[in-house]
Amino acid sequence: MLKKVPIPSSFSITEKGKTCLLLYKDYKESLLRQGIEDLNTFFKIHLPTTKYLNGRTPHPSIPIQDGRRMVVRKYSHGGLLRFFNRDLFLFGARSFKELSLTEEIRSSGIPTIQPIGAIHQIIFWPFYRAYLLTLEIQHAKNLIQYFQEYGSPPSREPLIHKRKTIRAAGALLRQFHQKGFYHRDLQLKNLLVVGDQVLIIDFDRSCRKKALSVRDRGKNLLRLNRSVEKWKRFGLPVTRTDRWRFLIAYAGGDQEILRAVRKALRTYSIGLFFHRIGWMIEKIARSSEFGVRSKPP
Repeated sequence: MLKKVPIPSSFSITEKGKTCLLLYKDYKESLLRQGIEDLNTFFKIHLPTTKYLNGRTPHPSIPIQDGRRMVVRKYSHGGLLRFFNRDLFLFGARSFKELSLTEEIRSSGIPTIQPIGAIHQIIFWPFYRAYLLTLEIQHAKNLIQYFQEYGSPPSREPLIHKRKTIRAAGALLRQFHQKGFYHRDLQLKNLLVVGDQVLIIDFDRSCRKKALSVRDRGKNLLRLNRSVEKWKRFGLPVTRTDRWRFLIAYAGGDQEILRAVRKALRTYSIGLFFHRIGWMIEKIARSSEFGVRSKPP
């Protein structure tokens, strides 16, 4: 399976026992000297200088050469499946595929993170764990954190910046789709804000097509809208005007796209009802899990 993944020209594969690494040439020797193939030991060595970034699971951020930091993202299951099988995957090469696609997206001029490595660790065939290594982007906030920080209603200057950011996010997604990329899990946490720039991240199981259909575009936009609906239930200050500002920027004057999106949103309420039930079940499951962990021995 690993042999079927296209390897970017600036990366090379190294095998260490049951661990296969795909590393960027500028960091390869340094990471191998530090024993990156054995992550448990690697983390222990860097424990005093490690910080953690929020994600489905906390992502360790570790200092590497030139004053930069490396983020290690361990792949894990989401939804209810995570309660049964959190980080083991069957067949495939998820981290290698995501690294390859991320490099393709970067080469298309789309703002995103810079990957520097991927790890594929066989536990017992055909089960494996996977990790993606990327450079940390200083002072980046995902859109959830960004909206929470500005609050509601923001003062005039933050409000102007918020509107610019929403339009920039819409234009970025239009560019992403025009290049033929389809995001498998488009949600607020996968759009980062750095100053005046918006970046798109997390391309696990995403793909590139010759051209995206209106239906494909609609599915991506509805997934993002579902993320907004979910976080609004927790008080995220996103208004209906904010959403229309995003969609207008996304359409970029293409009335056909705008009409198709508006039609899809009108028929969206039934599907959203079932997602709300799912969120309720997930919330109950999380509470139960926390309760079990909190019980004294």
